Amino acid sequence: MQVLILGAGPAGLTVAETLRERDRSTAITMLSSEPYAPYAPPAMADHFITGSDETLFWKGHDVCERLGVDYRPSSSVARVEPRTRTVVLEGGTALGYDRLVLATGSRLHAPVQGSTLAGISNFKSLRAAESLVQRARHGEARSAVVVGAGFIGVEVALLLAELGLRVTMVEALDRVMHRMLDGETAAIVQAELIRRGIELRLATPVAAFAGDGSVEHVELESGERLRADVYVAATGVKPNVELLAQTEIATRWGVMVDDHLRTNVADVYAVGDVAETVDRLTGERYVHAIFPNAVEQGRVAAMNLLGDDLRYEGSESMNSLKHVGVPLIAVGALTGDDELRWSDGAVLRKVYLTGGRIVGFRLAGDIRAAGVYRSLMLRRENVTRFGRGLVDPWFGAGEIALSARASVDDLRSAQDRRSALAG
Repeated sequence: MQVLILGAGPAGLTVAETLRERDRSTAITMLSSEPYAPYAPPAMADHFITGSDETLFWKGHDVCERLGVDYRPSSSVARVEPRTRTVVLEGGTALGYDRLVLATGSRLHAPVQGSTLAGISNFKSLRAAESLVQRARHGEARSAVVVGAGFIGVEVALLLAELGLRVTMVEALDRVMHRMLDGETAAIVQAELIRRGIELRLATPVAAFAGDGSVEHVELESGERLRADVYVAATGVKPNVELLAQTEIATRWGVMVDDHLRTNVADVYAVGDVAETVDRLTGERYVHAIFPNAVEQGRVAAMNLLGDDLRYEGSESMNSLKHVGVPLIAVGALTGDDELRWSDGAVLRKVYLTGGRIVGFRLAGDIRAAGVYRSLMLRRENVTRFGRGLVDPWFGAGEIALSARASVDDLRSAQDRRSALAG
């Protein structure tokens, strides 16, 4: 069997790795438009701040050689032809396949006029980010305007500030990360951004990125113009589905897949940031572009490529800023029937419950017990027995700390022991 994987991010690489673990005979070809070994985009910030390659190339620079994968970096796809089971590269080379995996990822996106102008930076690409970081380190870029204050926008702003740039962040709404944070939690993040020297322009709609061929300034709806050396459009991410426009493969925001990660075209699968899947808790369709989802989708798709009948349980909504020095984790729903809250200065912990079960949580300033909350949420355990102790920073500590296998009774016993000691 010949498997062709378009994309070498966490999802694509996990497909290749899982296939090889199960079957040594499958021929695997994996393409990347970039000139690097497979890398993890979420680790780019840590890489640029610390200089370490360990988390960025988390499987090693030689992973494809070790797996026996025909890896082709710097290979851009011109078109996909499912009817002939062929992918044609820029330059005319045609590659055949028996099974095709779409793992083409996503890019930064802003629904703002002029957002496709040349000169707007894209931090979803290592090649583009590396070029920008080098400009900053050589003193060629000293200021930046980031349009959008979602998770990615905040992450990019923090990284640029860490590199010494004067950063202005512009957001149309009245708080940062409005889709994932309530106003109280967002205020903690906003205070940290300001502390790090980032200028926040909230409730400030942008009219356009403007310039003659390339971006020269950001024009606000008020008529004010913001100029900088670096411009970033970061209100969200957009799946890379353009190469499928002339095919019968169904797309909406991302590539539509079923609960086995199959597209509507036989023997074509989609995984990672490009795949539109159901949310594990709500059942609604989203593209949840995060590392854990990409890896799990890659594993499930690979097993099904080999003939298994493995169902994908659904994606999770989860984000974290801890790798850029801000202790923040946001998981699941932003509301519930009940809210448990614990606060101490710059620390805020909220857990949202519906029907006695965790449906989401937000931890700012102290992210202890995040693993326990997530495990309880995914297992849909009833947690009412813990009462308000559920949001205590020490919840789940001790010998069962952060154990995904810890039972509710184990957690309860640990809570009781700590209560006895405190008394």
